[in-house]
Amino acid sequence: MLVMSRILIIYASHYGQTATIAGRIRDRLVDRGHDVDLVNVEVGAPPPDRYDAVMLGSRVEFSHHAKQIAQYVRTHGEGLRRIPTAFFSVSMSAAGKDPTSDPNRYLATTFADLAWTPTVSTAFGGALQYRRYNWILRAVLKAISKRGGHSTDTAKNHVYTDFAAVSDFADRFAWHLGERESVAHV
Repeated sequence: MLVMSRILIIYASHYGQTATIAGRIRDRLVDRGHDVDLVNVEVGAPPPDRYDAVMLGSRVEFSHHAKQIAQYVRTHGEGLRRIPTAFFSVSMSAAGKDPTSDPNRYLATTFADLAWTPTVSTAFGGALQYRRYNWILRAVLKAISKRGGHSTDTAKNHVYTDFAAVSDFADRFAWHLGERESVAHV
């Protein structure tokens, strides 16, 4: 008999793509029978000792993950080291890449800075929310996107997240929670 876990997912999102990914992961884990709380780090996050597992997700802006996510790990590092943990990174540098890769070493750098390594981690492509950016940010990201080979059509938003990979990541985390038998048949 499988024992379902109480899981906390904490995320930092600026324009909504990281929140969308965190929500999809929550939905996948809930569908598997887990009890999942989803929390925006900006409104505060409970300590890990109330949960069987914790997942953190962060956007990458200006080559760094959100400071609030890093602060949560610094504050609760001891508790996080005692339970299964996961971390997902969302950036345009991960768009079209193998989700097990670490483009620009954002994950490795963050984990080294925090002296913490989660049980599982991954990088997902983000989104270009051109319609939500002010004109200055739109122009800057259009130039960066051109160099990165991404769309420069600012008339609409563009999503580069591989949602099948998001589901696979949730399943991989579930495997680490002892859900090995059912995950193997997914």
